[in-house]
Amino acid sequence: MQLRLFSPNEELEDISTTDLKYLMVPYMLAEAAAACRDMEQRLRSLRDALLFWRAFAADCQRLKLGHAADFAAMDRERDPSDAAAKREEKIARYKRCKELDEKVAYLFSKKREDLGDEYQWGAGSAFDEEMERELILMLLGRAVASVPDNILSAQQEMPLLEMMIARGGPGKGPAKPPPAEKPYFVKIQDRSELQRLYREMVFRCPHPMATMSIEEAADLEILEMREQEAVRVERQSLQEATEADRWWDGDRYGAKEDWDEEQKLYKDRDFDAFKDENPWGSGNKMANIG
Repeated sequence: MQLRLFSPNEELEDISTTDLKYLMVPYMLAEAAAACRDMEQRLRSLRDALLFWRAFAADCQRLKLGHAADFAAMDRERDPSDAAAKREEKIARYKRCKELDEKVAYLFSKKREDLGDEYQWGAGSAFDEEMERELILMLLGRAVASVPDNILSAQQEMPLLEMMIARGGPGKGPAKPPPAEKPYFVKIQDRSELQRLYREMVFRCPHPMATMSIEEAADLEILEMREQEAVRVERQSLQEATEADRWWDGDRYGAKEDWDEEQKLYKDRDFDAFKDENPWGSGNKMANIG
């Protein structure tokens, strides 16, 4: 990956506020690569996304951006086997992300009030450079917090994609049967040819001849065993992925459903609060003047 926007010798204080947002470039490239839905290209896209995520995390760790627990999770080769530890880690990360989201939303709303455009950067107004730098740092910290889960999800999906490619790719159906052969007809021209045919039938081998050698039969049996083993491994992987999704790396079955219900409850509460703060018709600033 030939991408280097900042020097490895630069410190966070050396990077101007105008250039600070470009630290997000590798992260955005990773998100774009991971969003690929073409199953024939998805494996390569996930590998590219892993490179971009790790490059982004390395830059942020060097500049001391983000939480230390997120970098520790990325450095681990595998998830901790203790379900309680994984649950505590996910809860702590969720709380950090929620706090960052609230601060980012506040700063964006403040910027929109002062500038009229939350995506306008570097303009002078009541939204000064210090507030803009704080907003970018929070966005970087929020992106770092999402990288461990993204990397884990990609690493779990890649073996399934490799097995799918080994089977022949997406949508690969069973092999078509060979075309049926035409029946063989014996044309008898005269009586002597008929007698010759009778002699061949009388003096032929009394038992059916072998259609393949012992080596060919052994190769065929080994091939069938490999196919059965591949099907078994694929079925086991899908079952484990389904169970992990149901457990959601928690300590009880159905933890994912409880999490989704809790998130829906928070969303409904936020929407009710929004409706209370913004009653119907409050946004209509135009008056009917006759």
